[in-house]
Amino acid sequence: MIENHLNVQYRGEIIRLLSLTHIIFIINGNMELEEQERSSIPPVFQGPIVITVQPQEIFSVVLQSGENNSGRRPIPISTMDWISTPRSQLNVLSGTHFLAGVEQLEIQRIINFNGLFGLSGNKKQYRVKVPKGETIFLATESRADNEESYICRVADFTLIFLDQAGETAFVIKKNPVWKYMPGPKLTVSSTDLIGSVEQNFSILGPSFTVYDPSRKPLCNIYGPNACSCCMYKESQFQIISIDGSHQMASLMHQWNNTIHDYTFLLTFPLDLDIRLKSLLLGASFLMEHLYFENVKGT
Repeated sequence: MIENHLNVQYRGEIIRLLSLTHIIFIINGNMELEEQERSSIPPVFQGPIVITVQPQEIFSVVLQSGENNSGRRPIPISTMDWISTPRSQLNVLSGTHFLAGVEQLEIQRIINFNGLFGLSGNKKQYRVKVPKGETIFLATESRADNEESYICRVADFTLIFLDQAGETAFVIKKNPVWKYMPGPKLTVSSTDLIGSVEQNFSILGPSFTVYDPSRKPLCNIYGPNACSCCMYKESQFQIISIDGSHQMASLMHQWNNTIHDYTFLLTFPLDLDIRLKSLLLGASFLMEHLYFENVKGT
């Protein structure tokens, strides 16, 4: 009897010890889970945030090398979806680099309503864009109020081209000459001189030569066989290599049914040097100024 009582008591102690062991195991498991959850939570810093690494200048290497001294800020524009521009133009070094990867440009005259109401009619504006695509530049022309008062005199003008970041891409300037006389000269400059476009003496139609900054001829531009005073409204200009062996590009003044006005369409190879593209764009505005300025909107 006593032995049975001791066995029962012993079994009870064993059960109690097993229960305590199970409870301790559960408590330890919960503590481990809590530690794992606590370690997965990101730390919260109560102290102030201190910047230990200063941001680097994006164009420090470029500026030190002297390739770009215009002080341009980075252009926060991605042009991946542009038509005829498959490569991204992000962080270009200058505004002229927007012409990289472009093979066609359309020049449209922007109607100035201030001129219609007599408020400020001496400034003309143009839109330079990819056909049926994005606008690349906005150009504003300025000239003195009294420069158009001379009879048969073509006044000088300045065109300032702004890119989509509002930065000056390049500037075009033309010298004043007498109308229908050879000698008009147009210069294109960005951070430095890009080159010039000059008219040549010619009896059969317009003739121009494009020069680089060192006066080295790059190409010739020939217009239709028509007198300068009666140029066709729809005309095509051929851009020919200096040796005359092949055509490098073309420039067409044509009617645009979409905007119901005349526009210029400049076509050149995709991989043409961007400096020459800038000069041909300047040549387009020279043709506009010499032959087609009075036919817009007619």
